Amino acid sequence: MRGGVIFPPMTASQLAEEALNTILDRCTAAGLLVDPIMHKDWNVEADVGNGAQKVKVLVYFNSKGKLTPKVQGKKTPVRELVELQLYGDEPVASPFLPETVTSWIGVDESGKGDYFGPLTAAGVLVDADALLRLRPLLLRDSKELTGGRITQAAREIRSICGDGVTVVTIMPERYNELMAQSAFGRNSQRMLAWMHARVIENILEKHEGVEHAICDKFAQESVIERALMKRGRGITVHQHVRAEADPAVAAASIIARDEFTRRMKQLEEQGGCALPLGASNESAILRAADHIVKNEGAEGMKKYAKLHFKTTEKMAGKLGMGDLF
Repeated sequence: MRGGVIFPPMTASQLAEEALNTILDRCTAAGLLVDPIMHKDWNVEADVGNGAQKVKVLVYFNSKGKLTPKVQGKKTPVRELVELQLYGDEPVASPFLPETVTSWIGVDESGKGDYFGPLTAAGVLVDADALLRLRPLLLRDSKELTGGRITQAAREIRSICGDGVTVVTIMPERYNELMAQSAFGRNSQRMLAWMHARVIENILEKHEGVEHAICDKFAQESVIERALMKRGRGITVHQHVRAEADPAVAAASIIARDEFTRRMKQLEEQGGCALPLGASNESAILRAADHIVKNEGAEGMKKYAKLHFKTTEKMAGKLGMGDLF
């Protein structure tokens, strides 16, 4: 209430516009040119740039008033400058670890839900210096990166973190052999825990004294801890839902996706057909499997697919594959 007048509460759209105006004011102060604000159904946005280069700044909102700011556009110095105004100059930090922790390992995987292709796990060791240099990459949602942008981002992470980056990849043929062994018992969580443990061990081999590792939650912490060998027994493994909020895990996600994509291209060239991602597009999976079986026989599927998926049972009768797993 101001001067005896009661003002109604601001709508979500108005809150978003106010937030966007704050960001645009910072951009103007940084010497950038700002276009008028455009109003959409569930966001407000404006173009920002220096004349030659422009990016779009958006603030999304929902009916509950939650605001989500984002920057869209090619990776340029202008985008990095705009992101600095958006996110401020506070250092990138882990939301899961105490501020006193100055270095830790992030682990993530790619290919877990894909019928075709390998399973890849990656680990990235970060410290204060690496986080500062990784900042422009990690300000963006890694899931927005595709194709060549993933490859470029992975290249930059490797350059910054050096031997603090490691990857463990199991191609389908070896994956199927391991899953049939009693140690894994067709349990993909045990396989993933073993891979996460190997990634952590590989980094600790070159960087002693690291005490914390973070990954997405997929099993009990004890599953990974049991898979760790002597070098990794002193480390604490933290599992969290949406672990990509941690910068080290976000970096590991980019590395894992880049490696998975590269290996998938190799398999597609080897098989002479497109291999669909995921496991839900059964018609596309059936077309690819039919091509492989016709050219390499039913046994050929072991080189391209994770055969413990229920998808294998669904296709077996249609393709005459028999009991492959």
